Amino acid sequence: MRVFSQCAALLISLLIPLTQIHAQTQAAMNAQARADFQRADADLNKTYQSVLAKLPTVESKQKLREAQRAWVVSRDAEAARAAKEADGGSMAPTLHYETMTRLARDRINELNNMVDHGTQNAGKLAASSATTSPSSTPESTSEQAQSISETGRASSSSARSVSPDKQWEYKCDEYYTGTCAPKIVKAGTGEVVLDLGQDLEVHEGEAGDAEVIWAADSKRFAFNYTPVHAHHTRVECVAFYQLRDGEWSALHSPSDEKTEGLQLAQLGKSHLPKDFNPRHCAPDNDVLKVRKWTDANTAILYAPCYGRTSGELEAGFVFTLKFGADGKWKIVKTHEMSKKELKEEQ
Repeated sequence: MRVFSQCAALLISLLIPLTQIHAQTQAAMNAQARADFQRADADLNKTYQSVLAKLPTVESKQKLREAQRAWVVSRDAEAARAAKEADGGSMAPTLHYETMTRLARDRINELNNMVDHGTQNAGKLAASSATTSPSSTPESTSEQAQSISETGRASSSSARSVSPDKQWEYKCDEYYTGTCAPKIVKAGTGEVVLDLGQDLEVHEGEAGDAEVIWAADSKRFAFNYTPVHAHHTRVECVAFYQLRDGEWSALHSPSDEKTEGLQLAQLGKSHLPKDFNPRHCAPDNDVLKVRKWTDANTAILYAPCYGRTSGELEAGFVFTLKFGADGKWKIVKTHEMSKKELKEEQ
């Protein structure tokens, strides 16, 4: 019996590092798959712009644009199906990006064939490709603006994207409609100082809806985003960053509090009214987001509660977070929204 216990203990001690190695390996695989897709996407962008410039008529150019938009829908659907095979597991990002990469490479070949066979037939091929393969890519600056306008999506560069001191800028350069890579760059340049998509697993389909909220002194910012695992639920998280010795570094963030259940429940354990039970909130609407900074050290965090049965906004809380020089924060005030405020919120 003693020998069996020793063997069992030895087996467990071996399995734990193996599990850790697998997790690290899978994370590396996910990162590599993402990098492969970004390269393929950049190649596709160049090819697309080259073909678009060679098309002889306005009509043929428009047909290619329409084909590209149709391709996006088909591509995203196929990538989603591939990721679904992982059933929410750690391999989902790898399957997602590998599919996106394969489809991008296929589309590059199609576009190159379009050029090889002569641009006089390009309009016809572009129209037919809208129903035979998934694709899309950004156009030239003016064309991209037109595409964004037509699809109703806001530009990834907004007035709030530039820090108050004009030194830093949040960018989410679109690869395709609804897909972008969130990052912080030196304002007015393409020099990346912080790759938010690499630092956080941001859901690509929602990356264009992410936003950066700058502190007044430009030394901190909040990043509101949707995590990559949020496929069929509404999950919004927040991350904080602080400038230290000229470099941006991640701080402990409110969304880090989430271990199980709602972020609201974890964050507000000792800050919620005693008569409020977060278990009444719907788990598929789990939202935390920074609304604004009232000064360089104070952030206002919004956390709604949607009813489990009604699906309606039933309660809402506004937390005031105060930051110290070391980047650590604490909740200094909790405000439960009134019925009037909730109505306005809806």
